[in-house]
Amino acid sequence: MLKCGFKLKTTAIALALMAGSAANAAPVVMGNWGDHDPAEMGFFALITSGATPIDHIYTFSVATAVNGLWSSVSNDAPPVFDITGGLVQLWSSDGDADYGGSDPGDSLVTSLAFDSSSVNQTFAINPGDYYYQVTGSIDGLLGGSYLLSSSVTPVPEPEMYAMLLAGFGLIGFSLRRRAV
Repeated sequence: MLKCGFKLKTTAIALALMAGSAANAAPVVMGNWGDHDPAEMGFFALITSGATPIDHIYTFSVATAVNGLWSSVSNDAPPVFDITGGLVQLWSSDGDADYGGSDPGDSLVTSLAFDSSSVNQTFAINPGDYYYQVTGSIDGLLGGSYLLSSSVTPVPEPEMYAMLLAGFGLIGFSLRRRAV
């Protein structure tokens, strides 16, 4: 009888530790995009039953200042296929492997919640290391999925604007001269 009680307590403690470790699990790096190409994409689908938390990281870097747009959507068909509490966050990284805002050297650039409708967010970032963090809970009866797309374009240099204005000035000068 004493031996059975000890096993039951040991099992209960083990289950409690496993549940606690799952709640505090480190984010999973799903993709390392390296230097961000003009377009990048991340996709995740899981066939499961019961609530399963997700905490995914997509890392990238940019060599020059860029303007960007990211879009995210969960492909829902509740209650069969669903993600609830979907959130995408763009973080500036200090270059180490600590992700998810737990690193004091990382700073949040922007964030937006997503669900079965597509959401978009624009951003402007300087050269450096960055990552997207996708969090939520897969709670569909058969699982859930999401899609994350990101695109960047270089920020135009000031010289381009100067040449554009000079060109408009020359056109205006020639039109005015022709009118006189």
